[in-house]
Amino acid sequence: MAFDGDLPVGAMTVAGTTKGLDMLGGRTDACVLWDIRVDDRYKHMGIGQRLLDQGIAAARTDGYKLMIIECQNNNVTACQFYKKQGALLSRIDINAYDSEPEIADEVQFIWHLQI
Repeated sequence: MAFDGDLPVGAMTVAGTTKGLDMLGGRTDACVLWDIRVDDRYKHMGIGQRLLDQGIAAARTDGYKLMIIECQNNNVTACQFYKKQGALLSRIDINAYDSEPEIADEVQFIWHLQI
């Protein structure tokens, strides 16, 4: 997490080898960037970069070699951020959210970042 004093302004969750975590495809050397968020008032201040750097460092320490990242087509800023990190767009699924009517029109992007 990132804080401004006592105020939380950003957070990131990384999931490693976890039973039932389908995004890993059975890989034991991969982790998933489950979520990364920065409060709108604190964007473009390097907080997301610092969170990601810390997450990557912790993942490397735990022996992971690949970070799998899910993003949607409507989050252009995130896509640009992941591309800037060196992540490669590895899969596009236009039907990923069909069972979730509120986001059924979104397209899932899966990025792979060698760490």
